[in-house]
Amino acid sequence: MENTHIDITVIVAAYNEEAIIANNLQRIEQALQLRPNVIWQLIIVNDGSQDHTGTIIENYATSNPHIQVIHHRRNFGQGRALRSAFDLARGEVIVTLDADLSYGPEYIYILADALGSEKVEIALASPYMKGGSVRNVPFYRRFLSRWGNFYLARMSHYPISTSTCVVRAYQREVLDWLSLNSDGMELQLEILMKASLLGFRVCEVPAELCWPDAKVAKQDSQRTSKMRIVKTIQLYLLMGWLLRPATIFMICAIFMLAAGAYLAFNAMIIFSSFFFKNIDKGLIVAISHSLKGLVVEYYYGLFFICSFLLFGFLTFAFSLVLIQNKFYFEELYRFGLNERNKKFLQIFRK
Repeated sequence: MENTHIDITVIVAAYNEEAIIANNLQRIEQALQLRPNVIWQLIIVNDGSQDHTGTIIENYATSNPHIQVIHHRRNFGQGRALRSAFDLARGEVIVTLDADLSYGPEYIYILADALGSEKVEIALASPYMKGGSVRNVPFYRRFLSRWGNFYLARMSHYPISTSTCVVRAYQREVLDWLSLNSDGMELQLEILMKASLLGFRVCEVPAELCWPDAKVAKQDSQRTSKMRIVKTIQLYLLMGWLLRPATIFMICAIFMLAAGAYLAFNAMIIFSSFFFKNIDKGLIVAISHSLKGLVVEYYYGLFFICSFLLFGFLTFAFSLVLIQNKFYFEELYRFGLNERNKKFLQIFRK
C-alpha cells in the first residue's frame, strides 16, 4: 500500500477502550466501505493503554492491510497520539474520530464531502451550531463544554461554535504546512490558531454528540469529577488566552480606566462646588480652598483615581506589547514555514 493513491485517512486515538474498541473499529470499517470507489487508510493509535486495547487493535489490524497501528509506550495524551498518526497519514483527506464514537462514523464522509462543497480546508463536527444536538451527556460536562466553546469562539479567529471537538476533516495540505507541538486536547486549538495564520478556511457541519451508555456509566467519583471540572476550566481559560493573549488585559485596562474616569468626574464635581463657593474671594483663593476641600473630603477617592488610572494605562500599554509580540510571532511562524517548504522544494527538484 506504500505507493498506492489514498483518498482518505481516518485516525483514531484510543486509551483504555478494550470494552468497545473492536466493535467501534468494525463500525468505522463498515462506514468506509460504503463507497467502494474510495481507497482508504485507517490509523489507530494505542496511547499507552493499561488494559488489552493494544492487543485487540493489533489482532484486528492483522486481517486488513488498510489498517495501521501505532503503540505509545505510555499515555502521552490525545494531541501526541494524533500527531504521531499525522506523520503516517497519506490520504488526500484526513479525518480524526473519537475512539468511543460519540460522533457516529457516518461523519467521516459527511465532513469529507463538506471540504469540497464548502470549498474549505478544515471541516468541524459541531453539536452547538444550529442543527446540532447533544444527547446522553452528563449535565456538568455539557455545561462546561457549551460555555467553554462559547468563550473560545469569542477568542477564536474563526466564527465557529465548536472549537474543541476532535472529529474533523482536513485537506492534506493543512497538516503538511502546520508545525504542531501540543500533546493534549489543546492541539485542536493550536491547529485552528495556526491554520488562521496561513489563511486556511474552516466550516462547521451540524452534528449529534451522543455519549455511549458505557461511557456515562464509567464516570469517575464525585471528588474526581470536581478535580476534572477545575482542570477543564483552567484549560479553557489557558487556551483562550493563547488565542488572544491581549484580550483579558485589554478588558481589565478598560474597566480600570473607566472606574478612574468615573471617580475623577466625581472629584471634579466636588472641586467645582468648593470653587464656586469661594470664587468671590479671588481665583487663587478659590482654587486653593477647592483643592484643600477636595483632599479633606475625597482623599480616598483621589487615591483610587490615581491607582485606577495609573494601573489602567500600564495594563493597556502591556496589552499593546502582547499584541505586538503576537504579530511578531505570526510573522516568524510564516517565515519559518516558508523557509521549510523552500528546502523541501529544493530537495524535491534534485
